Amino acid sequence: MSRLTNKELIEELKGRFQENEDALYDLKVMTKNLVKINKKLEDSEAIKSNFLSNIRNEINNPLTSILGLSGQLLLSAESDCDSVKSMLSLIHEEAFHLDFQIKNIFEAAEIESGETSLGVSVVDVIALSNNIIASFRHFAESKNIKVEMVYDWLGQDQGEVFFKSDPEKLSIIISNLLSNAIEFTNEGGEVEIKMWIDAGVLKIDAKDNGIGIDSADFEVIFDRFKQLETGSTKTHRGHGLGLSITKAVVELLAGGITVSSTKGVGSVFSVAVPEAEGPEMDGFSSDGNEFIFDDDEGEKF
Repeated sequence: MSRLTNKELIEELKGRFQENEDALYDLKVMTKNLVKINKKLEDSEAIKSNFLSNIRNEINNPLTSILGLSGQLLLSAESDCDSVKSMLSLIHEEAFHLDFQIKNIFEAAEIESGETSLGVSVVDVIALSNNIIASFRHFAESKNIKVEMVYDWLGQDQGEVFFKSDPEKLSIIISNLLSNAIEFTNEGGEVEIKMWIDAGVLKIDAKDNGIGIDSADFEVIFDRFKQLETGSTKTHRGHGLGLSITKAVVELLAGGITVSSTKGVGSVFSVAVPEAEGPEMDGFSSDGNEFIFDDDEGEKF
């Protein structure tokens, strides 16, 4: 075996030192990435744990109220009409809230699994929005909040306005925007839902005069399971799904959502959804659930 010259030995040592440095650098990078991944896993576990705690309360509290109130009704057959109506109103409010939250949970699960799909039809957006506002009437009245619907169809007939899209997805968007606006508006405040169509794009603004949001939190509020209030300081219902679901559904419809807000003044959530281009069902939806089809003779049924 030939002996290395001093120059060759030095070059060989330099090469091995460089290999060691490269290996150490790669190890540092890998360790840094592992630390980041571990932190994300810890954050994810904390978020899921917080979500499970919140969702348990969101389901248990209404169920407890419903069971308790209905039990009182059964035991007090001789109660006066006003007391019965009051308890029935509370039962309806709690049942509605529970139903709304469960729908959000199911929608989030479908989005997470990639199983959600679009069912395009011609939607009467005025009837759809009016029905949603009517369904949230008890929630708004419980906080003495006025909800105003503004239709700005740029000169179009305001009797019926049809838009080709997925009625169920539009209902999810409007419902969550309205629920969020009512929830974060102080008692006696106002909420305005404005809708209009511009160049084949349905635009929706949900405006409230509530607590407002810091600009630094604009992105956080759309993260799943994230809430600006947590623990014992939490003063609002919800579990951090509504806005994240709204954003996901809007993007599923090839649209976008933005927010503008001033702390202590209020917020405006703006949605823009383009009209669907694909094939549609042979009929239309008037409220997001009911579909009317044409038979072979052109009659509605």
